Amino acid sequence: MKTVTRRSTIARWVVGLSLLTWAGFMLACVPPPQEPPPPPKHLPSSSWGDRYSYRYDPPAQKKAASVPATIIVVDPYYKEADSTLANPTYSKVAKGFASSMGVDTDKVLIAKGMTSKGPFATVDEITYSDKKVSDLAIVPKVFLTADSRYITKWQVEGNYLYDEQIVDVMSREFEMKIGGWVSFVMQEPLSGQKMWIKRLELPETVVKGIEYFRAIPQYETRVNYDPGFLFVPPTKNEYKVLVGHNPGEILYDGKKEALADAIKQMYPEIMGKLWTYVDTDEIISLKEKVKEIRDLKRF
Repeated sequence: MKTVTRRSTIARWVVGLSLLTWAGFMLACVPPPQEPPPPPKHLPSSSWGDRYSYRYDPPAQKKAASVPATIIVVDPYYKEADSTLANPTYSKVAKGFASSMGVDTDKVLIAKGMTSKGPFATVDEITYSDKKVSDLAIVPKVFLTADSRYITKWQVEGNYLYDEQIVDVMSREFEMKIGGWVSFVMQEPLSGQKMWIKRLELPETVVKGIEYFRAIPQYETRVNYDPGFLFVPPTKNEYKVLVGHNPGEILYDGKKEALADAIKQMYPEIMGKLWTYVDTDEIISLKEKVKEIRDLKRF
């Protein structure tokens, strides 16, 4: 009787262990719960918001119209041949830069105690009556060069949010060296005769940035052969393999941002030099030469 009981107990233990082993095996086969995907990353956005403007505040202020001189202000011409600012890619940066210089040149003249007219976008927009009543016109030019080189290889990344879609992107970093010059030309308004030219060589400025492009996957078709077996004939199977990515549309152009940032660094020096160049005593002496020119040309 004891032997039977012992055998029954052993049988129950064996069954129990078998069940535990089976349960452990089943649990091991159950895949672990998947973690939720990370939230999508956002592409950089321009800190300028497509509004490229700069500001200079004169260091001193004379009484308004205390100096008997009227000067026309013209926005700087920036479409010189080979100038980076003439590139359509940077048109908004160039226009914002030129417009800001026009506004701040006006502020410099007023702070010096003179009367200003403008700023005008170009010389051609100045009316004859404005030329007639003005003593001088200040007509600047700006020339910038921007040499870029890439300092990293293409990086392919996924899970970026663009236009309410999750996309793969390609990015690469660059370094941009920027230099050039600014010339300030003071001329007689009616004849355009130059009275003086001040040229400022801009120091080389180095800025860094990044570009993002949509990543376009590139696939290669490959073939393998199943040799078959017995009465099963061999088969040919084609499949595609991801071999890389090519850049598609540009999603973020950091070069505009980099150029705008470099100009921001240069701007105080440019306008500070103009403040130094505009000397009221010299302007008064130039008025006498302007009168001689007009008498000679019978304006």
